[in-house]
Amino acid sequence: MRACRLWSLLLVLCMVLTVFAGCSVTDEPETTASATEPAVTTEPAVTTDATTELPAPVPNAYYSMLDNKQYIKPLGRSRFYKNGFVVDWSASGIEFEYEGSGNLTIEVDKDNQNGSDHNAVLIAEVDGKNYTLTVEESGSFRVASDLPEGTHHVLIRRRTMVEYNAVGILVSIKGIRMTGRFLPKPANKKYMVAFIGDSITCGVGLTNSDGLATYAFDLCTREGFDYDICSVSGIGVSHSTSKHKGTANTMTKYYPYFNYYRSTTLRYLPERKADLVIVNLNTNDHNTGATEAQYKQDLKTLISEIRDAHGANVKILWVVGMMISPTSAVNNWLNSVFTELGGESAGLYKITVETNTAGGSGHPNQASHLAVSEALSAYIRAKHLLALPALEN
Repeated sequence: MRACRLWSLLLVLCMVLTVFAGCSVTDEPETTASATEPAVTTEPAVTTDATTELPAPVPNAYYSMLDNKQYIKPLGRSRFYKNGFVVDWSASGIEFEYEGSGNLTIEVDKDNQNGSDHNAVLIAEVDGKNYTLTVEESGSFRVASDLPEGTHHVLIRRRTMVEYNAVGILVSIKGIRMTGRFLPKPANKKYMVAFIGDSITCGVGLTNSDGLATYAFDLCTREGFDYDICSVSGIGVSHSTSKHKGTANTMTKYYPYFNYYRSTTLRYLPERKADLVIVNLNTNDHNTGATEAQYKQDLKTLISEIRDAHGANVKILWVVGMMISPTSAVNNWLNSVFTELGGESAGLYKITVETNTAGGSGHPNQASHLAVSEALSAYIRAKHLLALPALEN
């Protein structure tokens, strides 16, 4: 009873103090801000430029390819492999953008198989200006100097072919040295077009045997295609020139691998499949000992390999007559196989172009390459192989 009276007295006393002193009773302990600390607020903090500014990039910092894959767009038949990014094939390379200034340098690894002493040539395009890099051996190569502060767009592509007299000239870009930071990877184009060819598609016969001046590269540049180019000088469907030991090394042997010169076990499994495959072969099967039965068998094998890589329904367009007569025996064998397999209803197309041997070593000249590129643009539209806008008159 006494305890209850005492508790009632305490409650009355607290009520009186509350009225006169403005105090309150809570379940949580009260916290008081000191004079040197700001009071805690529930309002969101205001972000300022100072709070979001990135630290200055490290001057002349090294960025390895393997550690920065997310910023690098592969160009052509290329891939990350071992310690770098492979640029072995014609027109293969990399594309990226960065924000920075000063000098831009790449670290390159070159492997000449079997003692070959030939060079590889890379063309670097920085903000629309071209720089030629002649790769004689592994090392550092200055791409551009004294770039102003800002955003820079970089393309580095190979002009020369993968091999010389059946000996691989292999190049990898291991890293980039720059003062700046990568920007997001450039977006893919709407369509990917794959090419399979011989010396014509390598650019032999053009000035400097230029793989960046061929019908294939011109077509993709004008139409805005991403591309995949597998071209080997002297190669055939069923029978190659003597430097490839005739029937020992043909496209059916090379094509299933990402690069036969590097590995005979690493298969060619493109991350992005082609929407159209354009083939320009038969020149080296012509008058080199190919037989009809073997050619037809090997052509069917090559078609199967193409569709294993790019899908069972991928359309294949064959360029006929660029360097040999459209009515030559081997081209007649091609017609026979296409007819047997179902022709256009089975996704097998062919375009006949004008023969031209006015370039170097009896190859098509630059005018021929440009004419074939334009003919392909028109044919692709006429046959609705890709959904392209109408050509302007």
